Amino acid sequence: IVSSLLGTCFQMGWELGVGEAIAGTIVIGLAVDYTVHLGHCYTESVHEAREAKTTDAATIMGCTVLAGGVTTFGCSVFMFFCQLTFFTKMAILIGGTVAYSLLYSLFFFMPLCALLGPAGRLKSSSNKLLHCYKRLRLRCRKSRKDNPNTPHKGEMAMPER
Repeated sequence: IVSSLLGTCFQMGWELGVGEAIAGTIVIGLAVDYTVHLGHCYTESVHEAREAKTTDAATIMGCTVLAGGVTTFGCSVFMFFCQLTFFTKMAILIGGTVAYSLLYSLFFFMPLCALLGPAGRLKSSSNKLLHCYKRLRLRCRKSRKDNPNTPHKGEMAMPER
């Protein structure tokens, strides 16, 4: 999204100056916002099929993402009428970021999820960590049974002589 935006600015004849560099770092957060919201809704869907998860994400979060894009773009419209070049460039950068972000999130990311997204019940990060902890604990218990010289909880290991 950011590279598409900066490529568009290059095509418009802009050079990468201080204002563009500052705005380029600011718009990174805007660039991922809509995709993150749609991806989160996709992973939290109760359905197991990719198509159903995609439909869930598009119907539940699609309107919210679109409304957020419209309001953010609407805020940048006011900067188009400023006399300072910095603000007009910032308006183009913010408006372009919103436009590219909506385009990529709704018409690239969502079809990509429908084709290649994870299917089935997805575990949260805390559930994955808990699962890893339980497996590690089970493996430690098994290794203690296999090696009786391993100290148990509260015991000190005796050094080898």
